[in-house]
Amino acid sequence: MIGHPSYFEEESPRAEILQGAMEEFIEFGKKGARMQSIADRAGVNKALLHYYFSTKENLHKEVLRRVLEKGFSQISQSLEIPMEPADQIRSLIHSYFEFFRKFPELPKLMIHEITSSPQEVAEFFGKLFSENPNYPRAFAEVIKEGIARNQFKPVDPRQFLITTISSIIFFFVAKPLFIDILEIEDGDQFLDERLDHLQEILMDGLERSP
Repeated sequence: MIGHPSYFEEESPRAEILQGAMEEFIEFGKKGARMQSIADRAGVNKALLHYYFSTKENLHKEVLRRVLEKGFSQISQSLEIPMEPADQIRSLIHSYFEFFRKFPELPKLMIHEITSSPQEVAEFFGKLFSENPNYPRAFAEVIKEGIARNQFKPVDPRQFLITTISSIIFFFVAKPLFIDILEIEDGDQFLDERLDHLQEILMDGLERSP
């Protein structure tokens, strides 16, 4: 599992299995993933894999739940700190971007699942948001507050959220292509510049002129 970020911080066979499964799902999607290959990546035998997770379906759901909850916990911190709506939106954009910067392969997994099993993904997110804070709704409420205080233009909060998330996810999916075609030097400076540009463009379309 060299070269991949660690999505699961605890040290245990279960965490190794989850990490191996994450890498397998990123590369092949749920349908193409093989339990034996996951066991090999995790360095465990297949019997132990089935002891912890009886089916590929259960393993897949646990991987998605754990990874997304890790991301949402970072976003939650942006929502818990009282601040002006514009600062709150900037903080949320920053949190979304930094989560995918830390785990740049995650968007590829999401694209795999959305294109192959859209209804299943929709049901998964519906259940996730029924058991945890509804972050998209909270994001929209911040925009509504800014509109009510005449700080934001009367945009549709749903459209703004879609634009924000899709801009970030597609960027990380296509980043290797951008770097090659546009001859960009990859690194922290490039990512910092991308985040600054994204925030500038999004906020320019949202905030009213002084």
